[in-house]
Amino acid sequence: MSLRKYVILPISLLLLPVSLSFSAELTVPSLEMASTGTVQNGTFSLSSVAQADIALTGGYKYGGLLRLAFSSRDLEKALGYGRTSLDLASADPVPAADYNALVDRFNNLAALQFKLAQVSARKPFELPVELSYFIGFSDSFCSGDNFPQLFGSVPVNSEFKGFAYFPQGIGGNPSYQYNGIHQAIGTGFHLSLLAWQNFIPMVYLYQDSAFINESTGIPESGRYSGDVRLLINSQYVKFEAFAGATYPYGTYGMYRGGMLAYFTTGTGADFLAQAGIPGWESGTDLKVDNLYFLFEPRLAIGIFALHITLFYHPVRYLQLLNPEERGATDINAKLLIGDIFKYRLQGGLESTVNLRSGASANTLDLRIAPFLSIVTEGIRWDFKIRIDPFKYTKPLEMADTFIGVRTAY
Repeated sequence: MSLRKYVILPISLLLLPVSLSFSAELTVPSLEMASTGTVQNGTFSLSSVAQADIALTGGYKYGGLLRLAFSSRDLEKALGYGRTSLDLASADPVPAADYNALVDRFNNLAALQFKLAQVSARKPFELPVELSYFIGFSDSFCSGDNFPQLFGSVPVNSEFKGFAYFPQGIGGNPSYQYNGIHQAIGTGFHLSLLAWQNFIPMVYLYQDSAFINESTGIPESGRYSGDVRLLINSQYVKFEAFAGATYPYGTYGMYRGGMLAYFTTGTGADFLAQAGIPGWESGTDLKVDNLYFLFEPRLAIGIFALHITLFYHPVRYLQLLNPEERGATDINAKLLIGDIFKYRLQGGLESTVNLRSGASANTLDLRIAPFLSIVTEGIRWDFKIRIDPFKYTKPLEMADTFIGVRTAY
């Protein structure tokens, strides 16, 4: 008894992490880095952002997943701040300049943060279901990301996302990006029915941790959400729909829903639509501001292709209100030469129009960009020179350069 207590048990505890490491797999499911070069007041400067997911999975039998996220709003600032320190405040109250410097330092930290912990039981007792218990950022709905993962299909999602088109993210936060209509964020359970090969219903029940108190900036607790989701896959049509609710919120709760539809002829004509309402408080007027709408026809003839994207931004996204997105509309037309899937090389020309109808004034921005994309060893490189013709009075500031790196599909 003493030998087991004082020798075998401590050795077992020491070897436990080692044994787990042999059964786990470390991967980087997504990685995106981007650098933008601009000329301001005669000086050329670079601004870089980065975001990555690091996943530790336990394989089919283990069913465990731990996901960490690395993000930085401005890597150049993070590099500088990493070599300096702050002095203690010498005045009370603290001067506004010192406080703003501290806020800038905090906002530009390069940090590795917790994103998701999940344990899954696949087909327990030989039942055709998968049950997952998750804490953190779970699945995105109507993004198109799940079709290659669940059905092994070709990618169907839009490329009009990420740092290339939203370098400042939503509300000035590059880690807060549009990707689908909704995402389950919090602590709860996810059940998938696996009785059919190309038809998967899902149910999510969780405490919703995406709500932030607008006055204090502190995350709220005690709100609970439920979502029902359905994915259908076929050779020429792919469809996803969801509906969900959160309670308590307001008088009668908050509701959401949406759909993704992808059609292909198999001969070069494709069509993608994402439409839905990320959040609507019952008892209030349902307006166009509640709408998330992306419409994208694609046409390919030989090595040439044309993609046209229309994207209308919602005011509420992932349970947060973003008044600056009211009336925001993007129109993107991309002419492509080459095929990134077949030849790992693609180039062309795109033009992007950004329409903003703010409370004080309406704005219109235009970018014309020749681009080149290359895939090497699972990494995609994107190079662009973006020209703003409205800055013709400042020729050196008319163009900026963009270099982006991300995992390839």
